[in-house]
Parts: sequence; structure tokens; C-alpha cells
Amino acid sequence: MTVGATIKGSKPNARRAQIGRAKRARTRKELVTAAFHVFAEKGFDVPVVADFIAASGVSRGTFYNYFQTREEILAAVADELAREINALILPVLSDLRDPAERVAASARCFIGMAARDPVRGAILVRMIPIAGGPLNEQMRRHAVALFREGVSSGRFKIESIQAAHDIGLGMVAMVVRTILGKKHVPANYTQVTVAMYLRSLGIQAREATRIATMALKIPIDPVGAVLSAIRRKQRPVG
Repeated sequence: MTVGATIKGSKPNARRAQIGRAKRARTRKELVTAAFHVFAEKGFDVPVVADFIAASGVSRGTFYNYFQTREEILAAVADELAREINALILPVLSDLRDPAERVAASARCFIGMAARDPVRGAILVRMIPIAGGPLNEQMRRHAVALFREGVSSGRFKIESIQAAHDIGLGMVAMVVRTILGKKHVPANYTQVTVAMYLRSLGIQAREATRIATMALKIPIDPVGAVLSAIRRKQRPVG
């Protein structure tokens, strides 16, 4: 076989491989979307693998080509939610230069979007301790970069970036859990906890309060719109 023939033969193979990867990514996305709708409709703990298969319309074999357990697809849903939240938070941070303001805004946006819906909030809160940290690599890199910037500029006075990171994640998870679990939470609860967290990073009390209460427009996310639409359909007529 000549070199030219080998090159010509490799092009169709590369194209078929590309089509295969795209199809696989599309199927995985459809499975994750279907799983999200199952959680929204049936709650967090009730669904089983059969529910995800029925909602997605794929065969059992196809499902198990992508996910082996309910926990695996739950993790994938959490990862997708985290990506969507990250994409909405980053524009909010674009005009902020102070690392402390960026940390505070990130926490308030995440808490605000996660706490708006019990299903989405429960998934994110449940997955943080299971994942042992951020819900995806993008979230981890973003947080670590913020802490490093704060330390190098002298804004944060902390002994360990990892410890500050873990404490922040724990704070966010518990604030969301508290908001979802209680009917009456003070309107400024998120700002108060974020201010206390900033103080743990070395920010003075008055400054921490100013930063935690600064005007901030929490993004309206498409995930919340999807869940609201589902709930409207579920409401009994009359």
C-alpha cells in the first residue's frame, strides 16, 4: 500500500471516529437531561435506574454503557449544574478586581441559585461531601485561583489555601441546606455567613460586612426556569 493510499484511507476513519464521539457525547447529554427531569419530578431519593432509562428512552444496555449506578448519573447531573452555574457566575465577577469581593460574589451567587429550588439545591449539597470538594474541575480551578490571588496580594491572611477552600465549601453547602430546610430564615442570612467567612480569611469585620452586603445581581438561570415549568405542570387544576 502506498503512502497516498494510507492517507486517503485514514480520512474516512477519522471522520467516522469524530461522528462516533459526537454521537456518544450527545447521548450522554440526553441521559443527564432526562435524569435531571426525573429528580425534578420524583424527588431526590426515590428514583432508581429504571426511571432514568424510561425517561431517556434508551435501552438498558445503552444506559449502562454510560453509567453503572444511580450515584454515577447523579454525579453527572451535579457536574452539569455546576457548569451552568459557573457560566452564569463568571460574568458577574468580570468587573470585580478585589479577590475578597470575587470570593464573596461567587459564594452569594452559588448560594442564591442553588437555594432557589429544592431539587437542584439538594443535588448540589449532597454531592459536595460525596465528591470531597468542588463538583467539577472548573469549579476547583476557579476557587484555587481566587485564593492564590488573595494570598499573593496580601488581601487574605490564611495558613492554608486548601483549608480555606474546604471551609468555604462547607459554609456554602450548609447555608443552602439551612435555607432549603427552614421556612423562616433571616433575609440577610447569606450575607451574614459570607461576612463571617471573609473574616476567617483575614478581612476586618467592617470591611467584611461591606463586601458581603454590596449590591449584587444574582443571575437568573435556565435551570430554575425548567424546574418552575415542571412544577406548573404538576399543580392540580382547580
